[in-house]
Amino acid sequence: MVHPKILSALLITLAMMSALCAQPQRYEVKSGAIEYTITRSGNMMGVIVNGKGKAKTLFKAWGNIELYSEESEMTTMGRTEHEREMTKIDHGKLFVVDFDQRVINEYTPEMLKNSEYQEFAKTGKEMIDSMGGKKIGEDKIMGYPCEIWEIAPVKLWLHKGVMLKSEAEMMGIKHTTIATKIDLDVTVSESDLKLPDFPVKSPSENMIFDGEENEVPQLTPEQMQQMQELMKNFSAS
Repeated sequence: MVHPKILSALLITLAMMSALCAQPQRYEVKSGAIEYTITRSGNMMGVIVNGKGKAKTLFKAWGNIELYSEESEMTTMGRTEHEREMTKIDHGKLFVVDFDQRVINEYTPEMLKNSEYQEFAKTGKEMIDSMGGKKIGEDKIMGYPCEIWEIAPVKLWLHKGVMLKSEAEMMGIKHTTIATKIDLDVTVSESDLKLPDFPVKSPSENMIFDGEENEVPQLTPEQMQQMQELMKNFSAS
């Protein structure tokens, strides 16, 4: 079975892909504060998986500064794992908080091109084209008109570039994130966008694995093939 942390990381990456575009103005909205609920459920290789969580995004400067945070839990075979994620975009730089190691990984625009986040360094059009994305319709979320974009296996509901809903089904697990509170063109202060008081380092400084919690989960050849095929959908160009 694929480790829940791998699946969670993939889904968070997808949620951010709609926003991390190297453009002077990432959104058509100057600022905002949006809260989301998250649900996950399904049968993954014969194992029932259920999960839930909450997320929040705060942004200003037309999205050039944005903080995304998420807390969730996933139950598999009676075992519940809790996850906490936080990322920040600041004028092209990406900061990824590692709460286990209590450090913040900083990616410059140049570093993004050679990292697992390389898709984030592309403009929105480049990213959508490289991933085979297309607009498939329109809808409203809490009264806000949205364009629906499909980047298989993900659907995104975007209001002026801001994600209000996402749906994905991967390896039998359906993941839904939907906005439950939307405040646009509001005041967002620097304190609202503050990261934890952890040291900021380059990812290359943090390649230390100690303890069971940081070990790479062992996958069967069949599972590895499934993961590789899944990743091709995200990184093919």
